[in-house]
Amino acid sequence: MYDHQTESLWSQLLEKSVSGPMVGRPLIKLPSKRMKWKNWLKKNKRTFVLSDKTGFIRDYSTDPYKGYYRIGSLIFPVGKVRKDMRAKERILGIKINQTAKAYRLSDISIQKGILTDSINRNYITIHINKDGEVVDVTDQKGISITYIFSYWFAWQAFHPHTLVYKHP
Repeated sequence: MYDHQTESLWSQLLEKSVSGPMVGRPLIKLPSKRMKWKNWLKKNKRTFVLSDKTGFIRDYSTDPYKGYYRIGSLIFPVGKVRKDMRAKERILGIKINQTAKAYRLSDISIQKGILTDSINRNYITIHINKDGEVVDVTDQKGISITYIFSYWFAWQAFHPHTLVYKHP
């Protein structure tokens, strides 16, 4: 991410500024949800959507990255990728204190309801709806904690000592 006001660069996975006048400052995280459009509309009936009438010829109904998801190779070199999973495996990344852990979305999406785990004796609960979507991650007190959706190759590059959840 690029900050026009200070001309700083920010790393989403490191959660801080990596260059410019803001270097080293933590990224302010805002709560967000990722869900299917039908589930969003159920909860937010009065949602407005930006128009696709932009004046440019572009088909906004197709995903421009569709082919990228399917191919196993990476477009740009990223260095050594750990072999714990495929490079482009989609993961849920959680970091508590200085310990990071990765969860394969393909594993946790089949676990409807809740998945409990621990990261360095910090118990967490991953809340999963009936569509297999992660809707929240909470600590043992029920307080929401931040999490990131990423590809494995990116997560492990920024968290080289990350733990990996083993699906039973």
